[in-house]
Amino acid sequence: MSILKKRSTAVIIFVIVVALFSFLGCKRSLGKACRQAEEAFFDKTLLTAEGGYSAPADHLHNCVDLTNRLLSVIGTDGEWAEPYAAVKEARSALEDALAAKDIPAIGEANQALADAVARVEAAKNAGAPLAESYDDYDKIVSDFHSAQSELDKSAYNDHILAFRNEVLAAFPASLLRHVTGVRAPETFP
Repeated sequence: MSILKKRSTAVIIFVIVVALFSFLGCKRSLGKACRQAEEAFFDKTLLTAEGGYSAPADHLHNCVDLTNRLLSVIGTDGEWAEPYAAVKEARSALEDALAAKDIPAIGEANQALADAVARVEAAKNAGAPLAESYDDYDKIVSDFHSAQSELDKSAYNDHILAFRNEVLAAFPASLLRHVTGVRAPETFP
């Protein structure tokens, strides 16, 4: 007990407590800033001041809606069985990833969906008969590719790269981010 009465012990304990609370505060504030930067993927109002921004999640939800329409146009029989199953599976994976807000999983699911739509196009080009009108098919596929193109033009990745360069690369955040284990926001593949 006599060791706790020494001034040097009190100073050491004080320094440890201050360092611990500073560490926890940095982890909390850096983690919050990273989550807010990543939320721009889902909420376009976070970047509207920069002008013309649309959230990538909006385009992905549009892709899901378009593939729902595509599934009704192609049917499930014959040559369409495999492409139908591929689109349906990829669409479900994208919906699940969007609900989980897991950006890397969203990127993988979106790529799988684009590949599945390419299989549909290949089956159509090979002469598979459509269940609905040909005009609907062309419009749906065109709109799907337009939505995918808008994803490529999104300002989200630029926003994340600027955040990483301006906030996370600056001292002391650059040092504390690694020490606290804060995960940098994800870019969209």
